[in-house]
Amino acid sequence: MSPEERERWEQLSAEQRAFVSAREPLWRRAHEIVAQHPGVDVSDVYHVLVTWNQTPAERLGRALRRGRLLARAR
Repeated sequence: MSPEERERWEQLSAEQRAFVSAREPLWRRAHEIVAQHPGVDVSDVYHVLVTWNQTPAERLGRALRRGRLLARAR
């Protein structure tokens, strides 16, 4: 970790550090998958990995909320 990254890390709260520690491996895995499948969006793969253990109802609810937010941004 570079000195700048270490400084940013140390400025995070314990809750933020836990979140980053849990999600960073998912981003790494998403990048590995995309490297093997050019043309696939890394954020889409990450989203699938994050929601992998959610029930279909939970995933649908999240997708609908996300869709509403995107529609408002237009």
